[in-house]
Amino acid sequence: MFKVSKKLILTLSAASMAMMLPFPAAQAQDIDAAERAKIERVLEEYLMENPEIVVKAIRELQRRQTLAQMLPTIQMYRDYLEREQGAPVLGNPNGDVTIVEFFDYRCSFCRRHFPAVMKLVQEDGNIRLIPRQFPILDRPGEAAVSFMAAAAALAAHKQGKFEEFHLATMMSEGSLTEDRLYDIAAGVGLDVAQLKTDMRSKLVEKNIRNTLSIGQDIGFDGTPGYIIGNDVVLGAEGYDRLVEAVARARKQVADASVK
Repeated sequence: MFKVSKKLILTLSAASMAMMLPFPAAQAQDIDAAERAKIERVLEEYLMENPEIVVKAIRELQRRQTLAQMLPTIQMYRDYLEREQGAPVLGNPNGDVTIVEFFDYRCSFCRRHFPAVMKLVQEDGNIRLIPRQFPILDRPGEAAVSFMAAAAALAAHKQGKFEEFHLATMMSEGSLTEDRLYDIAAGVGLDVAQLKTDMRSKLVEKNIRNTLSIGQDIGFDGTPGYIIGNDVVLGAEGYDRLVEAVARARKQVADASVK
């Protein structure tokens, strides 16, 4: 259970004063010690009675710190990540908000979070979803099933069936194996022999390795990870967090158009 220390409460109280008091900072400095103590006590009591506000504030601080670290690198790669010619796109190809998802087909969190992602895409109707192959779960000495799954998805895209293969693989139950991948491919109508040939393509391998390199350069060290406008969602944070990020992205665009 999250425990709120008095020191943290007082720190947040002091920070809150600067934001909440209805007069300039210069005037705030003129408050005498007794009045300041009274304000801090009121804020402390309020935060102690509503500790969820503290948790929310800490999460927002962590989000901003993460963005400060990742955003410069994201901006460097944004055009490629969002507009690579020929890359698979789900949802509305002309949507006003783009979600770039870094995922691994073997990632259980990715699979569990997948319904929330697709619910948002379908209910919103104006989102471009760019699934980016980020196969990081393979281990030395084991079959590279994550990489094979990523290659199979891009090979399926060559046959015009990326979405069918992607949905079936993300919604499949149990562990993925090479044979299971081919079963899924056959089940969605893919030419499995051609799929196997295309999976060995140097271009397919290069695309996957490019995304791996870019994702690691940005700072993703797990899956799933989402870039939504100037926001980053790390992990399976749920439907509401995705909705919040999409709303923030739309507001940023609206604010920029006014300037």
